[in-house]
Amino acid sequence: MAALTHPPGAVSVSVPPARRTIRSVVAIVGALSLVELLHVLSLDPGITRSAFLIADTAVLAVAQVCYFSNPSARRGFPFGHLALALQAVLVALPVLAVGHTWIGVPGLLAGSVLLVLPRAAGWSAFTAVVAAATWARFAAEHDVSDAATCAVATAMTGLVTHGMPWLAAVAVKVSATRGDLARAAVAEERVRVSRDLHDLLGYGLSAIKLKSELTHRLLPEHPDRARESLAEIVDITHRTLVDVRSVALGYRLLSVEEAFRSADAVLRSAGIDVAMELHTDPIPEPAATVLATVLREGVTNVLRHSEAGRCEITLCRKEDAVELRIVNDGMRDTPQDHHTGSGVRNMTERVLEIGGSFSSHRDDDVFRLLASVPLAPRD
Repeated sequence: MAALTHPPGAVSVSVPPARRTIRSVVAIVGALSLVELLHVLSLDPGITRSAFLIADTAVLAVAQVCYFSNPSARRGFPFGHLALALQAVLVALPVLAVGHTWIGVPGLLAGSVLLVLPRAAGWSAFTAVVAAATWARFAAEHDVSDAATCAVATAMTGLVTHGMPWLAAVAVKVSATRGDLARAAVAEERVRVSRDLHDLLGYGLSAIKLKSELTHRLLPEHPDRARESLAEIVDITHRTLVDVRSVALGYRLLSVEEAFRSADAVLRSAGIDVAMELHTDPIPEPAATVLATVLREGVTNVLRHSEAGRCEITLCRKEDAVELRIVNDGMRDTPQDHHTGSGVRNMTERVLEIGGSFSSHRDDDVFRLLASVPLAPRD
């Protein structure tokens, strides 16, 4: 069982992946716009030209952050194509109106065409945008190295702005998968606790009920035996409490030998003739705990669902497995046979989990249970 990673009562707060990606996009677009504006102002273009370029850059940045880089935006036809057309106009307008050529800002348009257009058309348009920005820069500056810088900046900006929404989508899927895994782990833990409590409390409470009834019968004429029975009730209650606490810890081991001794005592207290055969060497885990659990649940079913006069329990080794067989008579006719109840279902699940086999059936008033558990767990 996994350990807690936060103190009791603490709440783990995390930022949604999509929101983190939007923040990253804002930082990238903001930094790019700031660099471009600082470059423009360093050329002393005049108040009117500066105001025009600042407004144009601001609109481009807002459109990129709020629409193109937004994972939840509708980029299909016609919205995406209209937005692309507007962005293309905003990128081209400074070149046509005031003769200003960008360094990296056309990369926003290059990334957007990859987000909106189909794959083949998108990469063709991406190449065209990078080529157009490079040509415009070279035509204005007549400097090969400056044009090459513009090409690299445009291409890198385009790839980054294209990749961020994709990373956001991947992050959202990963986060959703983690949530599903966490919910599955919680559900699995609930099933484990429910199954363990059923097995432990079912056996313990059945034994306590049986001993209490016996004590009640013995008390008038055999007070000494009644006191012994009460002491056994206290002992059973203590063991049951220890077992229940072990469920909370998520780890418990049961002894086959102890389970046999307890089953023998409980069945004999119910006036059932018991025949037990234990022919096996010490059993390793997890086979030992599974067999002990099956034995306890099997005995619980004998007490709950039958008026048994005899019960035979055999444990023997068969090659690389250990077989547990429980046979009892006195089965009562009930609306639901106990071989279809939750107890048998729990036993079946436990045995199958480690690669064993389980079967149970009824012949008239005789009930037979057989569990075969491998000594080494099978994958």
